[in-house]
Amino acid sequence: MTKMNWPVLIGFKLSWFALVLLQNMLLIPVLLFVFWALWRCNRAERLAWLALAAVGIALDSVLQYNGVLSFTSSEWLPLWMLALWLVFSLVVVQVFSAYLQNYWLAALIAAVSGPMAYLGGAALSGQMQVSNTTEAYIALALCWGCFGVLAGWSRRFYA
Repeated sequence: MTKMNWPVLIGFKLSWFALVLLQNMLLIPVLLFVFWALWRCNRAERLAWLALAAVGIALDSVLQYNGVLSFTSSEWLPLWMLALWLVFSLVVVQVFSAYLQNYWLAALIAAVSGPMAYLGGAALSGQMQVSNTTEAYIALALCWGCFGVLAGWSRRFYA
């Protein structure tokens, strides 16, 4: 088992709460944390981080376009959500991907925890809404399940 990267894990949790609760107000400190953590990564990890962040931002954009997600302040993904994907992709590469090597388990964990994070974030932020339909929950679970498998699979390029 790999050694836990506590600074990145704690930084992610603090960044998640900062961005969800205060949106753009703490954007600069969160981005400084991301740049600090990326500075410590090797080139392959940075490329995996960038690819996962791009996929996540694209997924959220598609979900927003289809009405699964909506934001009160913008018809595009707000800056704080983009920053959240940068931080989340970082913790996926640095911490979570080691636990996502079994693809069916990765899909299950991501399909459950991803939608729960959206629901929790929507309840805390007041700036994001998740459509309250069965189809929306299925779409979230499928997107997140695929993202979990991709995150586990991407580890072969940098571990």
